[in-house]
Amino acid sequence: MTAQITKIKVKTPVVEMDGDEMTRIIWKLIKDKLILPFLDIDLDYYDLGIEHRDATDDKVTVDSAEATLKYGVAVKCATITPDEARVKEFNLKKMWLSPNGTIRNILGETYRYRKTRIR
Repeated sequence: MTAQITKIKVKTPVVEMDGDEMTRIIWKLIKDKLILPFLDIDLDYYDLGIEHRDATDDKVTVDSAEATLKYGVAVKCATITPDEARVKEFNLKKMWLSPNGTIRNILGETYRYRKTRIR
């Protein structure tokens, strides 16, 4: 018989900025195993994968940064900043700017980057 876990309620939604390639898989594992079983949390999801950024003319990056200003907290996964080879590989409309730079410009002084290590 499994004990029922009482989830901790997170009052404010958290902006979830999904990334590219393996980070999508790793982030999903982290959410499914370490976050969602223990937290009652609303995630405001944004797909910052290179193909979706291209499809939205990078509006999704701006929208995710504006949501971060609104809620005050976000988790951002690693994303591709396309070079010429990636533009060809993904058949992109253009060489988009770094999403990190776009987000930093919108957040200004409120931006704080922290590397997290799990041991």
